[in-house]
Amino acid sequence: MALGIDKRIGRYSRRDVALGAAALAAAAAAGLLPLSLAAGLLAGPLLLVLCFLDPVWGLYLLVLSVPLQEFVLLPGGLTATQFIAGLTLLSWILQMLMRRDVQLPSPLLLPWIIYLFALMLGAAFASYSVDQSIKELGRWLAAFLAFELTVAHITTRRRAFGLAACLLIAPLAAALVGLWQFATGTGPESFQIGPYVRAYGPFGKPNPLAGYLNMAWPLAAALALGLFISLAPRREGSGRPLGRGQIALRSAAVALCGLCALTLLAAEAATYSRGGWLGTIAGLLTMAALAWGRPGPRTIWSAILLGVLLLALVLGGRQYLPAGIGSRIDSIVENVRIFDAAQASVNDENFAIVERMAHWQAGWRMFQTHPLLGVGPGNYYLAYKDFFVGRWYITQGHAHNYYIHIAAEAGIIGFLAYLLLIASVARQALRAVTAADTTFARALAVGGCGIIAAVMMHNVFENLHVLNMGIQLSAVWGLQAWIVGRQVDSQGGHNP
Repeated sequence: MALGIDKRIGRYSRRDVALGAAALAAAAAAGLLPLSLAAGLLAGPLLLVLCFLDPVWGLYLLVLSVPLQEFVLLPGGLTATQFIAGLTLLSWILQMLMRRDVQLPSPLLLPWIIYLFALMLGAAFASYSVDQSIKELGRWLAAFLAFELTVAHITTRRRAFGLAACLLIAPLAAALVGLWQFATGTGPESFQIGPYVRAYGPFGKPNPLAGYLNMAWPLAAALALGLFISLAPRREGSGRPLGRGQIALRSAAVALCGLCALTLLAAEAATYSRGGWLGTIAGLLTMAALAWGRPGPRTIWSAILLGVLLLALVLGGRQYLPAGIGSRIDSIVENVRIFDAAQASVNDENFAIVERMAHWQAGWRMFQTHPLLGVGPGNYYLAYKDFFVGRWYITQGHAHNYYIHIAAEAGIIGFLAYLLLIASVARQALRAVTAADTTFARALAVGGCGIIAAVMMHNVFENLHVLNMGIQLSAVWGLQAWIVGRQVDSQGGHNP
């Protein structure tokens, strides 16, 4: 009898047994415990089982959790994102130990390590709070985890498709919330723009939402355009023509991705974020230039020419735009002017501009006082009281410019390490455009370049490495590494 049971169990995989045990445990808990307590007790083990079976599920959940992190708080003050990150890391480590293959994937590993080491060095000598430095370091470690998980576990086109879907679904949900806020006027009076309220989504402020959307819409737009182009009739000798089923499926995908891109861009506009709009323009120009040809000098000159033409068109025709939009465009011009915030006269129209300049100046003062290691990662908020200018003694928590922000918090070492990381990411993204060998891969590559350009521009006016949004951005970077890795594998005789 025992032998027969063993034979029957042997027919099932370890995954089947684990899922069966988890289902039995869930049923028992649901029947014996209050619903809220049962849900809380089962969430951790079920997620651990799911992540243990395949850490890629942990990656998907990690990306999806970003806009929900402030709504689901666990004991000890843990957010849902932190909880999922911890479980996913634990399951990944356990899998590597079981396989006796403990190693990290190599793409961009050195720039990442240099940057994380610079943050650790700054944290060790933090001038104000080591605890805040550890929290900031934790956010960057979560981003690094997302990148490494993407490189390690996005090994097939199906998995890449699943990650791309997660990278669009979560921002789309945030965009819909923001558009509802904008249309219904739901939100603080300080966000009021005429009869509307600036969209702020689940992040509490318009600028973080704008930055988050800039990490998604280029991907949706590139997928829609790439799939649309793939529907064109193929020339003789260029491959087997698409069947009716494939055409119908791709047409539906074009419609979905196009609608997603339009929704994300509409929400971006509804944030009324000047930095977000500039980031959107940078992303559009980059994608248009890459669509013109492969990366090279012509791409750069194409982007510059398109930028000049677009700038002339917008500035020349701003008087024909709605008053609210026209005034925001005028204020963008004011944003690029350097002045002393302590001496500036303030009114309702220029308040935000002068406040931003005051934060830039305070960050610069921090850097001048602590040029080597800065005041410590995560310490800008605490240090601000000692470096503010004029009457601007209330801080928004960051320098309104990440390049100044990282120099203030981590000194010249952290600033150069960050530039090295971003330059390495940009170089890899351009390599991905060249290496892309399918419509899907090229759409991911071009969309990823648009996201990188949008974030780099938007970071001139904001800090987009907050609220664990680095997880979304790092997963995009990881997809670029997957595309480049496909070319390397195919040259070596294996193309997943």
